[in-house]
Amino acid sequence: MKIILVGSGTSQGVPNIGCKCETCLSDNPKDKRLRASAYVETGGLKILIDTSIDFRQQMLRANISDLDAVLFTHHHVDHILGMDDLRQINQRHRKYIDIYGNKLTLDEIKISFRYALDEELKSYWAVPLVNFHYTENKAFKIRGIEVLPVEVYHGKIKIYGYRIGNLAYITDASKIPDREMEKLEGLDVLILNALRRAPHPTHFNLEQATEIALRLKARKTYFTHITHDMMHDKINSELPENIELGYDGLTIEI
Repeated sequence: MKIILVGSGTSQGVPNIGCKCETCLSDNPKDKRLRASAYVETGGLKILIDTSIDFRQQMLRANISDLDAVLFTHHHVDHILGMDDLRQINQRHRKYIDIYGNKLTLDEIKISFRYALDEELKSYWAVPLVNFHYTENKAFKIRGIEVLPVEVYHGKIKIYGYRIGNLAYITDASKIPDREMEKLEGLDVLILNALRRAPHPTHFNLEQATEIALRLKARKTYFTHITHDMMHDKINSELPENIELGYDGLTIEI
């Protein structure tokens, strides 16, 4: 399995527009963060988790030209608005792309991309062409590869993280119920959101994410969905062993 963290930033990205803080002005490329998303390749299957606002730039930078499926965590704009650029993959490979998510997520995507449901436009291959797969909180397979949703809370709404083999990817979470924590045992790699140092009502902060990582004891944990409040090298020097901030372009093999 290969994983590429194609984006590690929060909804505003880093640097923030007009900000002059030390992180936004940093020369370290690991402090430049596009919106959160990840690419997973396993068993010949090419999966993207979320089509972020920066989808096109992320695919070009990572040299990814084909996808088979997209797993959506939730419907917020920083996680879905790049979906229109799936058209390039549709047209180049002459295929539809399978997308997966819970009912709220896919229903909201149909509202945001209602033009993509127009049968005439679909016949011209002029819109993102996708097959909608509504998933429940139980394992399902994509071409023989098992995907296990992990239902977490993002504030008051229920969203999905995903486990594929010994990888788990969770973003935008503020609470993981105990029954879902059990799905995260025995991981090789955990990718988990850690927004900033200060508490936040709908995301784990650094302290909370670290506590969860220490509890789960994955062989390696990488934090994602990071604001400009945290400089890469400075925060990494403070984290426990086997826990690090992720960064755009990080490539992991299991």
